[in-house]
Amino acid sequence: MTQERIPKFPAGQTLAIIPCTNQKSEVGGPAREVWIGSHFQYVLAHCEMFYDKVLIMSYKYGLISPDYVIEPYDIDMKDAKPAEKIRWWFAMRQDIHTVAAYEPLLVALYTGDFERERIIREFVRQGVRQVILPFQGLSIGRRLAAVYDCEPPFDPEKAAVHGYDLAENYGGGDVVANKLAPGTKYLPPETALTDPIEWE
Repeated sequence: MTQERIPKFPAGQTLAIIPCTNQKSEVGGPAREVWIGSHFQYVLAHCEMFYDKVLIMSYKYGLISPDYVIEPYDIDMKDAKPAEKIRWWFAMRQDIHTVAAYEPLLVALYTGDFERERIIREFVRQGVRQVILPFQGLSIGRRLAAVYDCEPPFDPEKAAVHGYDLAENYGGGDVVANKLAPGTKYLPPETALTDPIEWE
């Protein structure tokens, strides 16, 4: 198991950033074993099939490798005081800079709405312009169906030619969502579906 929160990786690799949930083990260990919720486990397994690297976004530890050893905690940054949110964002921003310095080809965000636009903007400012939201707009059922059917979350050939690039002056919105295989039955109509999962 690694003790590096964000292990260095070669330039040009694809990266998924997934959220943790409020379902945790009572004992510490590798992050992949501490978060025991089925949705987390399914998303992690799916992402490890299709991306070169996967990091978990934690409100306590920041961006971490699935193999980074952690202790269970109970923090929900969405309900935190403004000062705590600012401190969290400052640390998160530094993590984004670390990741961006490795020059990933594409970053896929599976995280919830909290600070999502700010995270996307920071990646773009650091030169990472291919940022996608593969599960945006998909219900939990459709997400799990896509996972079970091993639907690819993006087109590698399109990514190779920077077909997912956001504008250099990206200021919000217009992020490519639902990049499952073209024509897949899992693509829903354009709508904002409520996600009942409490990310933590």
